Amino acid sequence: SLPDAAHILEAYEQSGEIAPKLLRRYGITDGNRQTLTLGMLMTQLINPTRFGLFTLLYESEGPEGEMLTQYAEKEWNHQPHAGETPVQVANEVIAHGQQALEAIKRVKSVTKNREEFKRLANDIDCYNALANTYAEKAMAALSVLRYKYSKDLHDLQTAMPLLQKSLDWYRRLQQLTANSYLYANSMQTQQRKIPMRGVNGTFKTWTEMLPVYEKELANFKKNLDSLEALAVVRGPLSDSASQKLLPLSNATINLLNHTEGYYTLNKGQSVFSDTILTIKALAPELEGLNALRISRTQQQREGTVLTFSATQPVKILVGFFPANGQRTTVNVLKEPELETDASANDYGQAETKIANALLLPGLPPVNVHSYSFPAGEHTLTLGKGICLVLGFINDSAPIHIYDAGLNEPGKKDIDWLFDN
Repeated sequence: SLPDAAHILEAYEQSGEIAPKLLRRYGITDGNRQTLTLGMLMTQLINPTRFGLFTLLYESEGPEGEMLTQYAEKEWNHQPHAGETPVQVANEVIAHGQQALEAIKRVKSVTKNREEFKRLANDIDCYNALANTYAEKAMAALSVLRYKYSKDLHDLQTAMPLLQKSLDWYRRLQQLTANSYLYANSMQTQQRKIPMRGVNGTFKTWTEMLPVYEKELANFKKNLDSLEALAVVRGPLSDSASQKLLPLSNATINLLNHTEGYYTLNKGQSVFSDTILTIKALAPELEGLNALRISRTQQQREGTVLTFSATQPVKILVGFFPANGQRTTVNVLKEPELETDASANDYGQAETKIANALLLPGLPPVNVHSYSFPAGEHTLTLGKGICLVLGFINDSAPIHIYDAGLNEPGKKDIDWLFDN
């Protein structure tokens, strides 16, 4: 009947608003790196730049508005908001989901394609669960981001029930999809990074992702319990986080091509063979590594090529100077970016391991990435532009992924709240 058809159309139109709004306010990319319907990790919401944020998603592809991080900073500084906000979208997608559910439930008589209608009704239920999953998690993320500025445990305590509600809604989503979907995406490759890497066809269903989010909440509870027990937070990282920042140790390699030699990473050391630039500050776990001193002029003209051999698997730590749209007096090597280069994670290098980890006068703060190689002889070819080869470590050596915050002293790294 026409009334039933109108209800179905209304359900389609309401549910169709949910994913676009979620993506343009909370997403990291509009490409195949992200499967939006599988959700997002808290670290991806509170620190999207760590995961290769595609800024055009916010700057030109959607209406004027703010990211979660921008909204939180403005709130703390009592600045006015502009355009579509994350809080607005959280409220709107909940409303869209509820209105879609109500519309599909008003359908009284289905005489044809009943199985297809059942699938549609299930999809509407799924979108409602997805909307609530994101909305609750976004509000939890804003409370966690506020803690970055306030250092008040009450903000983390406020986030806890919101994150629990988000997980409850995700469980509902998992139940609705368990017997109705084979997978959430068609791209089953290692280039898919968000919320998890899609290596060997893994993490392509909501059932696979549920334990990840359950662990995320458990980690948050554990770390919040630790902070509450300590009652105070010392320095830019809490004690429970700083215990993970173990010094990195040099691996033994045989360098087979010519460089200007090694230098030990420490404050005051010069980093290029043809400049007097010296290290102003660096993350403590990098101190003592054997870095390579290379000609800055050569890097800009020819790029950087390293040929080496190793008897055990190793990682090369490379420091990049992310310009982030700002002009610099030198040509900097662009950070690995899957958005424009499908090979940008062939060595596990796509994700920033330590952000804002090293400071040099007149240059952007250094982000550290790692390139993994098995035992044997290898050549790593990097493009034209300056970068820092910060050293070789054993491939099995754990690297605590975080923002060292050297560019903004006093601002807390908060990603660790969701780590083991």
